[in-house]
Amino acid sequence: MLGRAWRRVVKWQQALWLVALGVGLAAYFGYHAVNGSRGLLAWREVSAQLASTREAFEALRAERVALAQKVGGLRHDALDADLIDEVARRQLSLVDPLDVIILLDDNDESR
Repeated sequence: MLGRAWRRVVKWQQALWLVALGVGLAAYFGYHAVNGSRGLLAWREVSAQLASTREAFEALRAERVALAQKVGGLRHDALDADLIDEVARRQLSLVDPLDVIILLDDNDESR
């Protein structure tokens, strides 16, 4: 009789260990699914970083299109006299003797 009771206790302990192991594994994986390096919180941070990177990419794309249009005016088959004049004045520091030059400070906030 004592042998049967002892076997029941041993079976009950084995089942309890299996349940405890299952709960422990579930808690471990659940914690890391939320707080791990690839968990939900990290995914949210990566999503925010991706959104800001996409915004920067779109700004750079718009800048590239603007520059491409500006360079398109410098092609030999479609010269834009005003653009050439502007580039020459800026790059070569050329001015006409009748031009009025107004120097502005870089720190001037009134612009």
